[in-house]
Amino acid sequence: MPRPQTDNPLFDILKAQRGRYDPDEVVRLFSCVGRERVNALAGVLAQYIGTNLPEAIAKRDGLSDYRTNPYVLLTCASVMKLTDPARFADFLFNNKLYMGLETSFGKSIEAAILGSYPLDTEPSAKWIDPPEKVAEARSLVGLSREQKAKRRRQSVWREIDKSCVLGKRRYLISVKSGPNCINDTQVQAMTDAISTNHSKWLEQTKRTYPQASSLDIIIGLTYGTDRTTNNKENQILAKLLGAGFSEEDRRNLPGVLIARKGRATRVHRQIGREFWATIGSPSQPGKAQFVFLEVLLALAKALNLAAKQADLETRINLKIQSLCNALSGLMFPRKGLPSWVSDSFSDTELFWFATALSAFYDEGI
Repeated sequence: MPRPQTDNPLFDILKAQRGRYDPDEVVRLFSCVGRERVNALAGVLAQYIGTNLPEAIAKRDGLSDYRTNPYVLLTCASVMKLTDPARFADFLFNNKLYMGLETSFGKSIEAAILGSYPLDTEPSAKWIDPPEKVAEARSLVGLSREQKAKRRRQSVWREIDKSCVLGKRRYLISVKSGPNCINDTQVQAMTDAISTNHSKWLEQTKRTYPQASSLDIIIGLTYGTDRTTNNKENQILAKLLGAGFSEEDRRNLPGVLIARKGRATRVHRQIGREFWATIGSPSQPGKAQFVFLEVLLALAKALNLAAKQADLETRINLKIQSLCNALSGLMFPRKGLPSWVSDSFSDTELFWFATALSAFYDEGI
């Protein structure tokens, strides 16, 4: 079914592509996957996961560490029939673990994966932390927390996560973990950062890398499709159209903006498969369409390795049992409740109420 047109031509272009699964295409892409790269990447990821996932599990101790939205919690408990502590503990633990991993996965990608690409490049040409951003961080050493907060607000490189240089072009990327993780506040922050700092990024790039004379600024989403995002990445581009940028070539380069002054800086967003293709080959992403498969294969292998090495199953089961015991202790003496509550609320309903109540306290529950 065709997507309805909007009154914003840029949005229509950005949302026009459809990610259709084609088994033959996937088979063709698999033929390009590098076994050695997958194994090397799996080793790096296994080490990262084996260190960080147990820490994420261990840091949640009491029931207060599993607090979540009490209103959603009550709704889920009712719909999913979570009537006993064991099932409720399993739900709470897995829910918090999932949310924590989704939040932190962007960091793990930056730390463990991006440094293995682009393909067929020397170590000096891989994705790295921008040296200018590293220098900013070093300048904060020794400052008070208040001073650091003030300086961070003035940061030029805050929104840029990774950088690589190929030939005369430097690529700067801001990595977002998924299609719905950019909110309205971040839209404005990123728009302001790009519109205010892009000329400084280019100027500092020429000093750091004298051979580089142009920039690509990329907003990257690690999974999803053009049609499944919350549209916030597109709003950034739309806002930039009124802040010193214009469309470079709507027909041949849809969604690519270019700075009006100097025309040396481009801005675009890449989502899911195209994000990984850009990571694999920023200058020729069409030749690296298989990179998302390498990452998924490496992650699957790494999780299996890490689970064995860190005994994650035992750690998880112990945490769930501990949480179950805590939930079992959530009891209200009916004689202490108003009669209309004790008479009209079942034990299950009071149990749900008690678990939701934990969201409002730090201790004692």
